[in-house]
Amino acid sequence: MFQLQVVQPSKHRHVIRWVVLGIILLTAPLAGVSAAGPADEGDIDFTQFSLEELKSVKITSASKTPKNLSEIPAAVFVITQDDIRRSGATSIPEALRMAPGVEVARVSATEWAVNMRDLNQLFANKLLVLMDGRSIYSHLASGVFWDIQDTVLEDIDRIEVIRGPGAALWGVNAVNGVINIITKKAADTQGGEVTALGGSEEGIGTLRYGGVFGRDSHYRIYAKYFDRGSLFQSDDPIQDDGVNSDWQSGRGGARMEWKPKDGRDSVFLQGEVFKNRYRAEIPMLAPEAPHIRQIRDTSRAKGGHMLSRWTRTFSEKSDSVLQFFYDYYDKDIDYANVEASTFDLDFQHRFPFRDRHELVWGLNYRLILDNFKNSEETILDPDAETLQYYSAFVQDRIRIFDRLNLTLGAKFEHNDYTRWEIQPSARLLWNLDERHSFWGAVSRAARVPSRVEHDGIVQEVTLPDPSAIGQVPVVYRGMGDNGLNAETLVAYEAGYRFQPASSLWFDTTAFYNDYEDLIAYRYDHDGKIEVEGAPYVIVPLHFDNSLRGESFGIELAAYWQATVFWLLQGSYTFLETNLNPGLLDTGEDETYLIQASNPRNQISIRSALNITSQLELDLWFRYVDRLNENDVDEYASLDARLAYRPTDRLELSVVGQNLLEPRHAEFSSIEVERSIYLKADWCF
Repeated sequence: MFQLQVVQPSKHRHVIRWVVLGIILLTAPLAGVSAAGPADEGDIDFTQFSLEELKSVKITSASKTPKNLSEIPAAVFVITQDDIRRSGATSIPEALRMAPGVEVARVSATEWAVNMRDLNQLFANKLLVLMDGRSIYSHLASGVFWDIQDTVLEDIDRIEVIRGPGAALWGVNAVNGVINIITKKAADTQGGEVTALGGSEEGIGTLRYGGVFGRDSHYRIYAKYFDRGSLFQSDDPIQDDGVNSDWQSGRGGARMEWKPKDGRDSVFLQGEVFKNRYRAEIPMLAPEAPHIRQIRDTSRAKGGHMLSRWTRTFSEKSDSVLQFFYDYYDKDIDYANVEASTFDLDFQHRFPFRDRHELVWGLNYRLILDNFKNSEETILDPDAETLQYYSAFVQDRIRIFDRLNLTLGAKFEHNDYTRWEIQPSARLLWNLDERHSFWGAVSRAARVPSRVEHDGIVQEVTLPDPSAIGQVPVVYRGMGDNGLNAETLVAYEAGYRFQPASSLWFDTTAFYNDYEDLIAYRYDHDGKIEVEGAPYVIVPLHFDNSLRGESFGIELAAYWQATVFWLLQGSYTFLETNLNPGLLDTGEDETYLIQASNPRNQISIRSALNITSQLELDLWFRYVDRLNENDVDEYASLDARLAYRPTDRLELSVVGQNLLEPRHAEFSSIEVERSIYLKADWCF
């Protein structure tokens, strides 16, 4: 579950050729911008592509109020339902690869590392992920268990990706960014839809039906099942994957909305249950040489959630929202097990003040109960805990001039580990004209220690070199510390949005992150190495706040509507991270991190072409730079999708993924294979 590595400065690889290639591919179409003007009236407009529609998408996660993309002083990217459908992605993490600045790497058949603006690792502890405003960030290991998070992808309305701190609104752990996965309204999913997907790596089936009851209410019910890694190749899992075949998951849920046509209140209720299982090989210490053995085990998980929201609208510029959710999961973690329940009550109120102010304030209370079944490798003391969070926030959007706005806000939050955290933010937006806008921001954010970092003992086994004689396994024993401080960040951001032509749009961001009190393992050379009678050597490591560091980079997104039936989207991300042990100068300590690394350069180019009104061709090229710390080589991939719609209600598609090479590694020695699948989507 946890792997260690020595902190080292990033080593850069030669990527110029790839950057140049990306720039050429991104800028070459510029030569034809003028030729891509409005379509002739006689052209058949069978596309949904529109840059104006994209700029007018209402985003709620960046300010907790609906705002157009062009009105937000933050680095924002929206993955729409059409993006997901045409990308060929079959899971939420795969869909997140489309967002600039987001690092996605497959760790195993069931796990992804998803992060932004930081070293990527299995648990991205400074990234807050939400589904319909419900946090799915686990307090246990500070991150997301992606293997238990899913939904019907066809029911996702959009995924809002906010790069940079969102702590002034969302609180602790929204340090490097916020991802909010927003599903469609029940009123927008009326009727039935059945999808069936089968391929070389996975099989997925979904069923959804929506209807009306009463005068003003809508509902939908849905079910989803998938089998990844065994449906067609039960004996051929992803190469070298300890968490291998037979990953099966089923879930079902319902959503109900009530909104009178002339009323000012609206209510929605949502609930879901799921069950999950996969087979895994777990390394265990053994008394006989080679002192470690692989045990096959079945990992299981189950859980569910309930979410309710009541919105009262007072006027176009004033409303209040009261939200409650309950979330529960019961999950195996190797031979350990955790049960966790979260109760969350949230209130917010928006209203104008005089002519120039738009105020939003809110209160939140969260209660987390957990019960941990210890194993030899992972121990929590106490094994059951109750944690409480309560907070208040206020934000004021001030119109200084017609085209110049200043947004000031702060969140004041109390938690049981580090007590009070104050997280302010200041953002300035200047819309020079319809084609140019600039924004800048300074923010502070904090990350609270996880339950493992606070109360845990985690052991990781390292095998000796097979060629060595007389070597024994080394067990790194990481021990938590209940005196840890919160990790903190001060972030500086600047952005520029530019539309040089009606068919072309650029969105660029530069940032600098200054981290303090980062949590890492510390090994003291004067500390004792325990030898419990052989055959193990136990090396004690202690969690502490000994790291500080920085990250900086640029993120570029470009859109070119080449014709009414062809859209090109590109993105480029440059990220540099430097971490320095704060105690290194003593010469007596070494600092270790959980295995983590980030690609220095990422390029994504997507082409969406409507060949005819019934035939679609989509191509998606990605380049991901080398992970130096993980010793994983750079890779390039190409996905292709061909879809045919014989009727308005039926779509048939074939998708090939990772077509440029048979397999490649993304995070470790585990390699992701080339794959193909067929999909049918029928609405009735």
